[in-house]
Amino acid sequence: MQTILDFLNNNLGLVTLIVGAFVYIVYLKQKQDNKRDAAKIILQEIRRAEDIISDYKENGQYKFTKKIIATNSWAKNIHHFVGNLDADELDKISNLYSTGEYLDLIITKVSDFSFDESVKSFQNIFKPNPISVPTPTQTSVVNIAPQQVVITQIVPPWKNLLDQITFKHEMTYHSTIVEKLKRIAKQK
Repeated sequence: MQTILDFLNNNLGLVTLIVGAFVYIVYLKQKQDNKRDAAKIILQEIRRAEDIISDYKENGQYKFTKKIIATNSWAKNIHHFVGNLDADELDKISNLYSTGEYLDLIITKVSDFSFDESVKSFQNIFKPNPISVPTPTQTSVVNIAPQQVVITQIVPPWKNLLDQITFKHEMTYHSTIVEKLKRIAKQK
């Protein structure tokens, strides 16, 4: 035991260097693990967001129950990827997240409006109301002549806005950006 203590006392600089190197290696490994984990989460968020956007492009509506950006891991972890992605690639991912969050805001407002209109319609069932104005989601019937009936579909005012934002979005998931993130995440 005494020889170990003598060795440590006589070689304090060497021991400090070895311990310092070990701590630094552990730090680098943790940093690498954090970056890999962040890349995995961001890949999942990109895939999910673009699946929801793609579904809208195919079906023409968003589901009120699905948030496009459930959590924004990109904002918390962008610093990990500054050395791996160029400015345009960073911007493209940032644009996806900001577009998704904006769409989520619009969808929430539409949902709130639709809910409020449903409540008003329900309340009006119990009140006589001689004049009924269709809400944006109702179909209206217009009598033109005694034997002619024209049915028109009223387009919700927010549909055009959702279409403009959604169809403008360029998909990211099948791009070189995601391939770089997959390499960082050590995924195929």
